[in-house]
Amino acid sequence: MRITHVNFARGFRGGERQTYNLIEGLATQGVSQVLICRNKSELARRVAALGVAVREVAHPLLGHVSPPVSDLIHVHEARGAYWAFLEHKLRGTPYVITRRIPNPVSTSSTTAKVYAQAAQLFGVSQDVSRLLSRQVGRDVTTILSSSTGMQADPKLVQGIRSSLGGPGVGPVIGHVGALHDHHKGQSVLIDAFKRLLNDYPQARLLLVGEGVDRAEFERQAGGDGRIHFAGFQEQVGSWIAAMDLFCFPSREEGLGSTVLDAMSLSVPVIAAAVGGLPELMGRDERGRLIANHDPASWADAMRDALQHPQAYAPRIAAAREFAAGNGVLAMTRSYLAAYQRLLAKPMAARVGQFAK
Repeated sequence: MRITHVNFARGFRGGERQTYNLIEGLATQGVSQVLICRNKSELARRVAALGVAVREVAHPLLGHVSPPVSDLIHVHEARGAYWAFLEHKLRGTPYVITRRIPNPVSTSSTTAKVYAQAAQLFGVSQDVSRLLSRQVGRDVTTILSSSTGMQADPKLVQGIRSSLGGPGVGPVIGHVGALHDHHKGQSVLIDAFKRLLNDYPQARLLLVGEGVDRAEFERQAGGDGRIHFAGFQEQVGSWIAAMDLFCFPSREEGLGSTVLDAMSLSVPVIAAAVGGLPELMGRDERGRLIANHDPASWADAMRDALQHPQAYAPRIAAAREFAAGNGVLAMTRSYLAAYQRLLAKPMAARVGQFAK
């Protein structure tokens, strides 16, 4: 089996981490793979370090001259779908698309053809799958994104907490994600944290990630030294493990795989009840869901979690078990089984009625 993965994202966010996780998982299963991606991208660097072939291109429509021989193309983000569609037209290679975001797909006739001629569509949550199915008028298979199995380096964790002010500091409230308020909602968290300071004046807010709204968030922080912007970090597991409470106030979210990583590291989670997040949290069995973006409500939930840690212990245990059951190996096996079923079909049956 030869799989070509396509991801033209410039940065390295959740979708790129999940692309990497799958490529790494398939490599352990002996699957031959190649990645088509942007020149000098972080994803290219990391995948190449695995020993997997990488072909870097300058534009999402390039790379069709002498392309890698492939049995199946797996698209991991929207621009890659057009690359796969063109490759399918040129050489007949079937392709599948994983949709990671709840945003509507384009209503253009070209986009309709791209999704119609895909051999199979996947959503990273039931919520994403339902939305996509309604938009394109065909079935979508759900395969949850994976927890990454992140490890925490105790020395690095200690160093992070020391950098925040030392042993007397705490609790540490944290978030990991692109600094993009329309998507991740960090302005809600900053405001809620300021309210929490009335009860926990030594608390710290730790925001890990970069993005277009960093300057605005820094203005909102108003120079308060208790709010720390850590920027992009490679050893994310240690940064999450340095947190006493992980808060995820997204305004929209396909799934929120970083929440799975916090769960796997036994950090209690509070998350917004949007998109696929309720699928991770259950009915508060594995954390706390907040049904609004009112900073006062978030401050109350944070205060409750900090004041009643024993009440959260069963949720933490359940979350850790859930994350363990949705690791890289589980996701890899699900996709591999889907590939095998698809490639076992006769060529004419791989697209079917939706190709018309």
